[in-house]
Amino acid sequence: MLGTRQDPSLSQAGRVRWRHSLRTRIALLTGALIVAVLLLVTIGAAWYARRAILDEARLDVRASSKETVDRLGTMMQMVTITTRGVSDLVANSDLDSGELMTAMRAMVRATPDCAGGLLILESDDPAVPAFAHYISAHGADRDFIANGYDFRSQAWYRRTIAAPDGWWSDAYFNETAGNVWMLTYNRPLRREGAGVATRGMVSLDVPLSSLKQRIEPLARTAGWRAGLISPSGTLADYPGVDVADNLSLPQFVQRSGRSDLQPLADAAAAPVPHFAYLSHTAVDSGEKYFTVIEPVDESGWKLLVSQASSPITARLEHALWLLLAGGVLLTLVCMLLISRMSRRISQPLEQLTAAAAGMVEGHYETPVSETPGSNEVGVLARTLEQARLSIRQQMDEIEDMAAARQKLESELSIARDIQQAMLPRGRVIGLGGALRLEVGALLEPAKTVGGDFYSFVDAEEGALWFAIGDVSDKGVPAALFMARTVTVLEVAARGSRSPDQVLAEASRQLVEGNDTCMFVTVLFGRIDLHSGECALASAGHERPLLLHADGRCETLPVEAGPPLGFEVSEDFPVWHGRLPPEATLVAYTDGVTEAFNPDNVAFGSGHLVESLQPELDVQGLCDSVAARVHAFAKPAPQSDDITLLAMRLHHDPHPTPSTTRQEPLAC
Repeated sequence: MLGTRQDPSLSQAGRVRWRHSLRTRIALLTGALIVAVLLLVTIGAAWYARRAILDEARLDVRASSKETVDRLGTMMQMVTITTRGVSDLVANSDLDSGELMTAMRAMVRATPDCAGGLLILESDDPAVPAFAHYISAHGADRDFIANGYDFRSQAWYRRTIAAPDGWWSDAYFNETAGNVWMLTYNRPLRREGAGVATRGMVSLDVPLSSLKQRIEPLARTAGWRAGLISPSGTLADYPGVDVADNLSLPQFVQRSGRSDLQPLADAAAAPVPHFAYLSHTAVDSGEKYFTVIEPVDESGWKLLVSQASSPITARLEHALWLLLAGGVLLTLVCMLLISRMSRRISQPLEQLTAAAAGMVEGHYETPVSETPGSNEVGVLARTLEQARLSIRQQMDEIEDMAAARQKLESELSIARDIQQAMLPRGRVIGLGGALRLEVGALLEPAKTVGGDFYSFVDAEEGALWFAIGDVSDKGVPAALFMARTVTVLEVAARGSRSPDQVLAEASRQLVEGNDTCMFVTVLFGRIDLHSGECALASAGHERPLLLHADGRCETLPVEAGPPLGFEVSEDFPVWHGRLPPEATLVAYTDGVTEAFNPDNVAFGSGHLVESLQPELDVQGLCDSVAARVHAFAKPAPQSDDITLLAMRLHHDPHPTPSTTRQEPLAC
């Protein structure tokens, strides 16, 4: 009997031994391939990421320095602009000493980060002494003339009066301002048309700490260094250097042995400010730095910023090690799974697996391979294809819905910007007499766009027409009807003499084409800026309040006519009165009084009256009331548009020329 040769790859049970099985080979080959790909990807990613991150670091240093320079430049520009404004005012006017002190004190208070200001005004009359006062933001004022201080012999004064324009000083120790380091912007006073004749100078002091605060976010970041270089080239702020050392960058390079910074020292010493960039390796630590030096506008000050590369490369190496470790672990898991599953894997299942994997990755365009038969594999293939078609259809629908929603949100955002742009700015109006009208307002829509509005109409000289209204609906329809109402009211005001005529004309116009039956309540009024006489007419709107200077508040008896938009009407009674000096006329919409808290309790007119604070300016009064309303309703959502309009008549004992100043409103 002939013996049968047994395949050594088979076990006694007739199964392929594990070391010869296809699943083992698939697992090993797959694992080896994954490891090889992972290594190649890791090496390539490391090479590319290192270059990309270092390039990004260079850009980051440039962007960070530019951002910091912009912050410094904004602060210094504010000081420069304020100083120029005061110098032009003083140089071209004959103000007495009290007015000069008032102007300087206002300049100091109005300038952020300002520690004090100096005004020196030489007298044209030899018999009249010069004016030389230092105004401190902390009250430590100083009269140079009374103190016998010889300012004319000081180098800074001689330089200023000889300078063609203003200039920034180096940092210096200021005992007058409280023993702090300061820098000063100095500007000569020259009368227009007077050639080069100089009347004196004006200057503003800024603490060096204000500049340090603006570079502190960079200086305190790990791996970053930031410093300031004064116009003369000395280091006003840099790690390891004190401002009192009066040390220039070249001197610092020589003292510290940092020859790698010599190119930056050369750039800092250049006569014309310019941007400089340097990639260098510190000779003392071997650390690689990316450094920039950039001028702060035209002030003569410069910013020095450095970023070390080691924190960046350390994070990169850590990420790559994690990637490699995760890849190895993932490879082992995949090999184990393939070894377990490949025993029963067939070609149809491989195709189904590939199709399913493609769907998981978002590839729904490729059909599932057709598998004949009624067994589980065939049923699974057909079910997977139906699922693919259904998911593809749903994804198309979701994409269409997302695109439509994005378009709608974009259009609503544009509509909100347009609606807010239609609102006028607050203003202070004076005609050169004793009366001066201050106007403020606030509008907060409950939705992206709303139906509330307020408006000012300069329809005639010496008078201000104003309106506040509330459309019956919310959202886009209300916004459109609001825009139409504002236009109709403004046109009607320019051809009318009293508020009732304006509302009557608007009533006729808004009824036409109003198929949606929307309506609007309006309070329309006129204030005579010469006498304070006020005329009000209401189309179904809430009665306004009159807040007296002593805190008393009364509701004005303005009789309401019908709202606009229902039907044509001319019955709009006019209330006539006079707005007392320092009293405030407050108008509002029902979004204020009908703001409900979680217990469904309305804010009401009582809370509104309690919220009115006569010591605030009109804009602050509007903001304060709105804040009270939100605090009362919190956490309930805002249910209606909130609109406030406040006007206060001031009696100025020292009238000024006719002015109209517009100020931005918080909307």
